[in-house]
Amino acid sequence: MLSSRREFLQSSVAAGAAAATALAAPAIRAQDKAKRRRTALVGTGWWGMNILGEAVASNECEVVAMCDVDERQLNGAIEKLNSKTSDQPKRYSDFRELLDKEKPEICIVATPDHWHPLVMIAAVKAGANVYVEKPIGHTIREGRAMIHAARDTGKVVQVGTHRRVSPHNVSGMEFLKSGKAGKNRHGAGVCA
Repeated sequence: MLSSRREFLQSSVAAGAAAATALAAPAIRAQDKAKRRRTALVGTGWWGMNILGEAVASNECEVVAMCDVDERQLNGAIEKLNSKTSDQPKRYSDFRELLDKEKPEICIVATPDHWHPLVMIAAVKAGANVYVEKPIGHTIREGRAMIHAARDTGKVVQVGTHRRVSPHNVSGMEFLKSGKAGKNRHGAGVCA
């Protein structure tokens, strides 16, 4: 099992989707190549399925469960997953039931933003390391509660910051920083 932040971060990589789709997503890299990590997805919308697709492409994640409150969305996502893997994830409409029954090692949280804190906290308390999309929450208190939960459980949480590393955004920042766009007259400068 992944037990430290360093180990988890070393085992996580920006996925190859950046080359094909100009988007980066996590591909969980296992220490033991023979072992596939029990992985669950909560939130099966467009972005959640992109992230899960990269995890599947790594051949190091076994998708054991998927959750969405919209049954039609969930059914479509399972159909899409079936074209990429032989994994047969169980279907859930309640993330709490998923976490309780499936005990995933990795939980990908790609729900609408306002659900990120509750799902992430429940996932680490259930024993999963978590990849959560940004924003992690809407308030400082939510963020602090998430940090406390991760620290209290010893689980690792990675926040999706793919837009900081996607090729089109990197090249855009390089262009702005080069001065080719002209002088910035309305702010303190270009943020890195």
